[in-house]
Amino acid sequence: LSSKHCWADIYPSDIAARAKVDEYCHWHHSNLRSITKAYFRVFTIPHPLITPDVINLYKKQANTSLKIIENAYLKSSSSGFLLGTDYPTAADFMAYEEAAQISPQFGNIHNLEEFPRVRAWLEKMSALPFHDEVHAGLRALGNLTSADPLIADRLRSASKIGVKAIAEAQKQRRVASKL
Repeated sequence: LSSKHCWADIYPSDIAARAKVDEYCHWHHSNLRSITKAYFRVFTIPHPLITPDVINLYKKQANTSLKIIENAYLKSSSSGFLLGTDYPTAADFMAYEEAAQISPQFGNIHNLEEFPRVRAWLEKMSALPFHDEVHAGLRALGNLTSADPLIADRLRSASKIGVKAIAEAQKQRRVASKL
């Protein structure tokens, strides 16, 4: 879609910069994506076949991935974005969704204390336009560490709130662009 619509701001047109985004995207699915399996999914969509041993394996992989984000991607970035660009790329947006959902700001499942660069990057990403509208669903879902037998109801409600907030933001953007 980025190529089709010429969204060079999130998927650079420069072939070397684009290769870095592609490289991150390939790494993401086998690494940082484990955050959802290790932390978020356990609270939102538990599965009887996912044992504590499997969850611990996912947690180890998730924490290793966070260390790579902390000590490789963000350590070498002077801009504070994953790939060193002056703006967030698709890599930042993909990674943000994984890390933010478990942060104290949303699900409160992981305090991320051992990852100061990740925390600073999360803060930088949360200051982007339309962040709050896009994440209204996560905010509505709230703290996942509290024992709540009605988590499925909270998840349904939060999803509806999120979709409504995104639709409203899109409507506001269309109106603003006509001015």
